Amino acid sequence: MKKTLLLLLMSMSLSLTINAQSSPSRLDLPENQKIMGHFDSDAIGTEGVGISATSGNVTIGTILESDEVDIFNDGYIKAFRVGLAESTTISKVFIMPIAAAGAYGTIVYWDCEASDVGWNLIELTTPYKVNIPAGGKLMIGFVYEQPTKTSKPLAMVQEGDIYDTYYYRKAGSMYRWSTAGLKSYGNLCVQCIVERDNFPSVLIKATDLVASHYVNIGDDLHYSFNIRNRDTKPLVAQALTFDVGIDGENVGTISNPDEIAPGATVTVEGALTTDNLTVGSHTLTINNCVAGEEVLDYLYPLNATFLAMNGVYPRQKHLVEQFTSTYCTYCPLGNSWLSILTSQRDDVIWVGVHGELNGGRDPYMTNQGDSIMAYMSNSSYPTGVFDRATGWESANQLVNSLGYYEEYHQQMAEELGNFFDREADMNPSFATINIDPVVNLDTREAIITVSGEISPDINALLGEGNKLTVYLTEDSLVARQLNDGRWETNYVHNGVFRCALGSVKGVDLNITGDTYLNEFTVTIPEDWNIKNLNVVAFISRPLTNGLTNISDMKVNNAEKVRLFVGSEGIEEILTDDDAFPVAYYDVMGRQLDAPRHGINIVKMSNGTARKVLIK
Repeated sequence: MKKTLLLLLMSMSLSLTINAQSSPSRLDLPENQKIMGHFDSDAIGTEGVGISATSGNVTIGTILESDEVDIFNDGYIKAFRVGLAESTTISKVFIMPIAAAGAYGTIVYWDCEASDVGWNLIELTTPYKVNIPAGGKLMIGFVYEQPTKTSKPLAMVQEGDIYDTYYYRKAGSMYRWSTAGLKSYGNLCVQCIVERDNFPSVLIKATDLVASHYVNIGDDLHYSFNIRNRDTKPLVAQALTFDVGIDGENVGTISNPDEIAPGATVTVEGALTTDNLTVGSHTLTINNCVAGEEVLDYLYPLNATFLAMNGVYPRQKHLVEQFTSTYCTYCPLGNSWLSILTSQRDDVIWVGVHGELNGGRDPYMTNQGDSIMAYMSNSSYPTGVFDRATGWESANQLVNSLGYYEEYHQQMAEELGNFFDREADMNPSFATINIDPVVNLDTREAIITVSGEISPDINALLGEGNKLTVYLTEDSLVARQLNDGRWETNYVHNGVFRCALGSVKGVDLNITGDTYLNEFTVTIPEDWNIKNLNVVAFISRPLTNGLTNISDMKVNNAEKVRLFVGSEGIEEILTDDDAFPVAYYDVMGRQLDAPRHGINIVKMSNGTARKVLIK
């Protein structure tokens, strides 16, 4: 696979002028009329924006979400309100329903004449009945004149939850809706006035249900969600009662513990027992809100999935597989900020997988390293993968850029650390990893035992076919390195991938009950420094094609130890007049009927125990 250079530079943050806002007072409306929009106050931006590089008539709008139009079903849109920061002509207003699946419905226009700076009230000659099915949305907007390409007539405001603004433009030979790139300025100032005879007496919005991603059966499941008071009057404490369900069965109720002021949002927290749950995925539901005796049936259920399990273990370490080359002039940038990360955290393993670049033969490239990069679909340097998880640069990207400018290295180290913390929180470990290497310095043979506890539910929770992968890496290797266009003669390379034991795709876990034990034997090449070698072991989903299975290779746990820790070679079982072997155990503490090949824990007659390697 031909590799190319990739330099990703950190974009400088743009300074944006936030619009000045008027006091968020509310329009005085009769009881049977309410504002429908992303916000329902009179707030308006005084510094305008425009659609850059565009002039003439522009069709612009914003999409109201399902939970913003829910209470207005069966009502009638009687008027529009459109805000302007500069005087220009508003010639039409429009409404377009959008189905839950995303299909656009029939757009309805009303001609109008408005041009005032501030709010413009546009009464509709024919009211529009709101009839939006569950999950449906509604686009509302207007047609205005963009006098010049630099005009800024649109009023935007930082009020309410901020949503995108869209405009209708020609793309090639087709017209389509596109985002206007104005979200940083706030919401487009457009609202509808809706009349309905029977508005609910309580107007709220329930959103953002979050539950623990996993829970040990028998422990409490913690969850929270937000309630926003969409009304002009306060909601007293305990005014609302929600049903709480698991997998469709009601298991309790929860109320708002505190008063909710008009326009305010509060977070409600709760906990549920999980004694009777089965292992696997479950769904938590918040539904059926009651205010007094009134059921607020306009609210949609909130759902969150979580995993219930028997046995979860702490994350030991995270894995960075860096793709690099001594011929890569930008790769030292990646080395720099990964060095910062590993100096600040002791739970990160850094493996440098080397390869060729433009025909340059890196002294540390290997066929196995090439295979790892091919499986990951890596085609550029400097790059890497983090716990083989997506979500660092993109939800659909496994391989990530590492070539950030030096002034951003501390920031990138902190952000990657935060990413690892989120991964550990969202993806529990279902096995521990203990690495026990023994080396014969005379023959250079190493026997490496990897063992640990393992959840009996690992396949049910992660899927079938989980693998154990073991790498040997070497530190303190000195070779020339291209760095910013110049060769450094004595560049020090650490964590260099030397080989994978068994297979780069991993091997099956040798499971017995709730433990596993795998053993590897390797003869260390003469040109590898035994005292600088590390053993890296990790449990993950199988290594597969990185283009088609990018979300199915996550590392579940990882560990690293030095291969050689001061032993003088393979120990022999020595007997003397005072002590002799009386029992043999494996590294998991299970008694053996007789000595076996590999590492044994030998109990001596004098009460001591020795770790020995039996050939």
